Amino acid sequence: MKKILIVLLSLSFFSCESYSDGLNIDPNNFTDAPGELIIGQANLSWVLMTEGEASRMCGIFTDQYTGFSNQFTSYNTYEVNSGDFDGIWSNNYTGGISQTRIVQQKAQESGNTRLLGVSQIVEAVMAAELAAMFGDVPYSQSAQPVEFPHPQYDSQVDVLNAAQELLSQGIANVENLRVADFFGSPVFEANSATWNEVGHTLKARYYLLAKDYENARAEALQGISSPERSLMAAHSDVDGQRNLYYQFGIEQRGGYLTATRSHLRKMLNLSDITTDRILFTPGEEARYAVYFQGNELNYNDGGYFAQDAAYPIVDWFENQFILAECEARLGNDEEARDVFNEIRRELASIYNASFPEVAIGGNTLIRVILEEKYITMIGSPQVFHDARRTNNILNLPIKNSIATKLPQRFLYPEVEINTNDSFPGVVNLFTETAVNR
Repeated sequence: MKKILIVLLSLSFFSCESYSDGLNIDPNNFTDAPGELIIGQANLSWVLMTEGEASRMCGIFTDQYTGFSNQFTSYNTYEVNSGDFDGIWSNNYTGGISQTRIVQQKAQESGNTRLLGVSQIVEAVMAAELAAMFGDVPYSQSAQPVEFPHPQYDSQVDVLNAAQELLSQGIANVENLRVADFFGSPVFEANSATWNEVGHTLKARYYLLAKDYENARAEALQGISSPERSLMAAHSDVDGQRNLYYQFGIEQRGGYLTATRSHLRKMLNLSDITTDRILFTPGEEARYAVYFQGNELNYNDGGYFAQDAAYPIVDWFENQFILAECEARLGNDEEARDVFNEIRRELASIYNASFPEVAIGGNTLIRVILEEKYITMIGSPQVFHDARRTNNILNLPIKNSIATKLPQRFLYPEVEINTNDSFPGVVNLFTETAVNR
């Protein structure tokens, strides 16, 4: 079987020369490359999955953003078609899973346990996000075009379980390696993040998605332990290395994506008395100014979407939100409040503003935790996962007058419908995936 090395069009979102040097991209003359280079391409696909089109679509579906122009106007009322999801699907399989499989083979052949572990973690998250977004997806037979030209679909639960097993293997192999020193640079920021803590937070994320709160809590306790250890996509003002939201909103599709009348913008606007905000927070004025500029996303220097603004891929905030929610759901209100108030203190420090702590418990505390997560993790696909998992506990607006609930999944892409004879059939946008039924 020939190994086809996929070189992403890095200039569209990154310019990482160290991950393309030595790769032959002549489609008629495939050559080989070290696994240490190929893993960089998989890391880029992970960033694109978290910060690119999937992020924008999830943000529109949960009313953090507003689709305001051209086809994004249709997206805003959930009028999407299969072809709109081709890029997300192909990125996760072609740029992600297929590349990590090659890396794993090379790492095993060379005895490079550390590289093996990193590639296992990256493959696991790409597979788990496919299952989270689409439901049942090809996995056990995927990325094996000779043996399985028409890969069968695995159940969403089976894929999530397989991702958990792969994460466990990856964590054991990477030990306490610093991301910046082992196969993370230059895609991720050179901070104190370690692969094992990232892996544990990812395990917590997918246990949470499956409503396994005991295991999610256990993993979060071993997860990202401080803000400085967050896994962040590195960006700069250099052409090709800029924040992906900046590239989309300023360089490519200006006006398509805004915050006009979005629910999140209203929640942060202290003068908007029409928005149901459980926990009044004076510091929202400062956070609003970082997120938004009028009706637009803030692409200016210092803004959340500035050209050189790092972007969270898996961060301390997510880990702590998972831990706080799980503690609350398990009846440990005191522990949940302690974790949540730690989050609030960190936000107060970041924005140099007032984020009052809480003394509540029970279901109100759970909702407050999820509300703060919705606001803090702007643009994260995890917000979309939460909205479906909790049956829209935050009462996020439904933006289509005919729909009775938020979208429940991404549509299977046109490229899959047309090429995979094992395709099980079209599923409606509003049909819940297995873990949310």
